[in-house]
Amino acid sequence: MSQTLRFPDAVPELFGDLVYLRELTEDDVPAWFERASDPESAALAGDPIPESIDMGFRWLQRHRERFRQQTGIRWAIVPKGSTGSVGTIGLSITSRERRVAELGIVIGRAYWGRGIGTSAARLVTDYAFSTLGLAEIQAEVLQRNRASQRLLEKVGFRLLRAIPGDPHSDTDAEDCFLFVLSSRDRASA
Repeated sequence: MSQTLRFPDAVPELFGDLVYLRELTEDDVPAWFERASDPESAALAGDPIPESIDMGFRWLQRHRERFRQQTGIRWAIVPKGSTGSVGTIGLSITSRERRVAELGIVIGRAYWGRGIGTSAARLVTDYAFSTLGLAEIQAEVLQRNRASQRLLEKVGFRLLRAIPGDPHSDTDAEDCFLFVLSSRDRASA
């Protein structure tokens, strides 16, 4: 395993049995807005509800800038046989030196419980360890978000610890769990 990250020049396409992952485009913004405007979905993701679809274009630009700065990769999740995205998944590099990233995934309500998120997470974690050269992937999940916890466990993440919410913050008031998956865990599986 390399001791440095091998960040790509372009967002790679990743293909699996249920989904394929591709670069985000302007065409993905309406699906993002629909998902982000769903109060339950937004709450489970820990996201604020956007005021307008214009916020989606700013969201897209932020992800493109993070990619240019080599601090993150975000993919559109497209179910097999479809052309439109139903969610997004991404890695945010939290430490280049230690080769650690955080995984984030959101899927529209109509596609919950179909294995799409698990398939996407497997593709991204495989890519992260085999090609990017990450040593560890972390994921924070609200303690009440049981579906996301199960998804992470299916992919091989283990619960590391509980993270208490900040009672003085509107955005971080809920308790979370921190899950982790290391390249060593993956190699021994």
